[in-house]
Amino acid sequence: MPPDSPSDVEQCSTGPLVERPGALKEFVEATPAPVAMLDDDWRIVTHSRAWLEVFQNEGDETRNPIALDRIESTGQALSAREALPAPTDQRTFFEVFADPDDEWRTAFLRSLEEKGSRRGYGQRLSQPDGPTYQVDWEVRPWQTKNGSERGVLLSVIDRTEERHAKGLRRQVDHRFDKLVGTISEGVLLMDDTGVFRDGNEAAQNILGRPLDEIIGSRFDDDIWNGLREDGSPLPNVEFPFWRAYIEREPVQEEVMGVYPPDAPPRWIRVNAQPLFRSGQEAPYAVLVSFDDITDERLKEEALQTSRDLLSSVLTSSLDGIIVFSAIRSAGDTIADFECVLVNPQAEKLFESTAEDIVGMRLREDMPRQEEKGLFDAYREVVETGEPAEMEVHYDTDGQDVWFQVMAVKVENGVAVTYRDITDRKEAERQIREQAQLLDKARDAILAHDLDGRIVYWNKSAERLTGWSKEEVLGAQAHDCLYAPNEEGTLQQCHETMMAEGEWTGELHMRTKDDEERIVESRWSLVRDSTGEPKHVLVINTDITERKRLESQFLRSQRMESLGRLVGGIAHDLGNLLVPITLGVKVLKRRVDDTDDKVDQTLSMIQKSAERGSDMVEQVLAFARGVEGERVALQPELIVEEVEEMTTETFPEDVEVHIRTDADLRPVVGDATQIQQVLMNLCVNARDAMPDGGTLTVEARNVDFTEREARRNIEAEPGGYVCIEVRDTGTGMPDDVADKIFEPFFTTKEEGEGTGLGLSTAYSIIQSHDGFMDVESEEGVGTTFWIYLPAADEEATVEAQSPTNGEAEHERPSFDGEGTQVLVVDDEEFVLESAQQTLEAVGYEVRTALDAAAALRVMEKEAIDLVITDLRMPEMSGLDLIRRLQERHPDLPIVAASGVADGRTEEALDAGAQTFLAKPFTAEKLEAALQEALHATEEAAA
Repeated sequence: MPPDSPSDVEQCSTGPLVERPGALKEFVEATPAPVAMLDDDWRIVTHSRAWLEVFQNEGDETRNPIALDRIESTGQALSAREALPAPTDQRTFFEVFADPDDEWRTAFLRSLEEKGSRRGYGQRLSQPDGPTYQVDWEVRPWQTKNGSERGVLLSVIDRTEERHAKGLRRQVDHRFDKLVGTISEGVLLMDDTGVFRDGNEAAQNILGRPLDEIIGSRFDDDIWNGLREDGSPLPNVEFPFWRAYIEREPVQEEVMGVYPPDAPPRWIRVNAQPLFRSGQEAPYAVLVSFDDITDERLKEEALQTSRDLLSSVLTSSLDGIIVFSAIRSAGDTIADFECVLVNPQAEKLFESTAEDIVGMRLREDMPRQEEKGLFDAYREVVETGEPAEMEVHYDTDGQDVWFQVMAVKVENGVAVTYRDITDRKEAERQIREQAQLLDKARDAILAHDLDGRIVYWNKSAERLTGWSKEEVLGAQAHDCLYAPNEEGTLQQCHETMMAEGEWTGELHMRTKDDEERIVESRWSLVRDSTGEPKHVLVINTDITERKRLESQFLRSQRMESLGRLVGGIAHDLGNLLVPITLGVKVLKRRVDDTDDKVDQTLSMIQKSAERGSDMVEQVLAFARGVEGERVALQPELIVEEVEEMTTETFPEDVEVHIRTDADLRPVVGDATQIQQVLMNLCVNARDAMPDGGTLTVEARNVDFTEREARRNIEAEPGGYVCIEVRDTGTGMPDDVADKIFEPFFTTKEEGEGTGLGLSTAYSIIQSHDGFMDVESEEGVGTTFWIYLPAADEEATVEAQSPTNGEAEHERPSFDGEGTQVLVVDDEEFVLESAQQTLEAVGYEVRTALDAAAALRVMEKEAIDLVITDLRMPEMSGLDLIRRLQERHPDLPIVAASGVADGRTEEALDAGAQTFLAKPFTAEKLEAALQEALHATEEAAA
């Protein structure tokens, strides 16, 4: 029992049952250990002589040898009862010893009640007015079989240093040299019948059995089960102490195993010495000493297991392993390393045998390793104790060989593992080359784990997003890549990819500068070698420009379709309005001027018809483009006039800022039309800022390269003047901004706008070979860009503005008296209204409902001028003009149409002198006739 576990109590086996207390008293008195027998009133019934020796008074020098002493001596031994004085007065334990905290009383009671042994270590036991002892103790209950008497047995070991020293001195004095030599060992005394007659506490502890169970047992009883050193059963007759008795020779250092109760075997190293009496050949006893080597054996087994494991590792390891021992100089510095152990794999790696390698020195025999810095690395490992790892390259017969070298300190040396990583290095080289190829790919390629953390990022991903590889590796992909409104799409994408292994679709990404990019994204699930999902490979193709071009193309197609649609509608409306506009003029001439009400009514009809005509004109302008005088002009002059008009007319809470480049290029166009476009945009901007704001108009030079021009289907490579109109108004959603150039589309309340302003502006800019673009954000504002081609360097700039152009040259008027006019149209009411209007001013009018009828009229009558609609069934007006030019090359012809298509220019090229857009008024009709007649006269002159 260890003395360093004070007050530690543990349950042990139950105590003995006896026929009569007297037998137990004899046992107690005969035992060599300090034992006292107490009844259930805690009276000391008896005790052993050893008990008396432990607890005798300091002045009592009585020496009562223990039983072992007498057994070893010659002659018949006295019984314990004869050698031990009887107890004096049957005093209680607590009259002899102090128990202030009831610790001993509690231990006795619990032992009786629980019918089990209890132990304690290093507990204080003191006599009143006497010494205090430190004892290890065990208390065990006893009772008679009928239960009439009971009590406890208390055995102690004195751990007091002074007492321990005195006990050793007494044993020396009593001639127990052999016993002193084995006092830390278990000691048993076996008589010549094989029965154990005595023993010490150590024997009890080692064997794991109570001493009273051991003493009195025979070596071949059931409690004695032995094992050979190899683990096989050991017959009792081969026990070392019995063999010592039989062979009459000492048995030394023999190892055997014994079984404690309910415990694994313990291993003991046994010495057995036969004891002889003088003159006798047969021993009368055998002194058995043994020590517990279980831990030593377990350590040896563990060491052997480690050796076996090490041998197995060395043999089966795929890495080469070499152990080097440090060779030290006289100054105790490491001068070299000598190889002392090599495994089979190292032999293969270095293409040599263990016999050749073992004994080699690193610096002397392996110069290439020293060249690679391995000597210095190994020396540092030995000196610091820190492991080292490095990669070493060898060029062997023209082949690259790579080793990963790992060195750890062992006793006076290093254990080094050499791992052939040539294949890994080659794979890394290939991966680097592939990574370089991926970096050259135009697509942005990235990979992230299943938690969304980015693990790979190529150069194109850097170019697309602006994020460098160092900034994004380890970051969450959805935090730095995707727009917030893509959360649902990303969730669907992830679910589809996990279910099907891949996903393809469009995503909106955000760059580092918070710019939105549209990508065609392809996600693929990457699995590891076991088939488990590990990473997600993402390939993003930037389709922002493509989507923009698609949008522009679709808008252009839509505008073209709308142009054809509204052109056709305008044509029909024009035909319907022609009789009204012409008829009002005729009616006014015929109605009495004194009838004011009729005149007012006709004026109202005329104004409404003219307003309708203007709207049709605007629609036609959108459909066919706007004609006008095209001269080289300075756009900054137009911008300055816009500044004047907006500053003078806009509310004070609208701040107007104008900026132009100092060297702004000239453009070719109609100043009035360009000003109309700018004013339209500025007025819309003002209306979008009901609570005030900032209107900015900027004009600057821009240049489109071929690559930049490809980003806009309406752009051409070259120089442009960009006029930007930007407001801080309410802005527009994308679906509205996409339709604002369409005719009749307006966001204003009913009656506040026709929806033709921006469509007309769009048409004007297109007719100038330019284009417009728009960007808007709700709550932020709207920006329009007008791009006008810059004029050639040799173009002469006209010093004109929209308000300072020259007056039109007056042409001589013609009197219609006697002029024969043929009007050709497939609409009868147009023919009638035109006929009445022209006849009212003196023209003689013939009509034809189609081209064939017109040709017949021309064959019969002398016609001075022809007005023909271009859109007619069967033979078109254009074909009619060509026929007329063939037969009557000097005939003045007026081409009329309400449709926006290319026939206007074709008609003029085919021989028509002028073009008359439907719907037209009487004044425009008369002016067109006069212009055609005048042109013919000038051509003849």
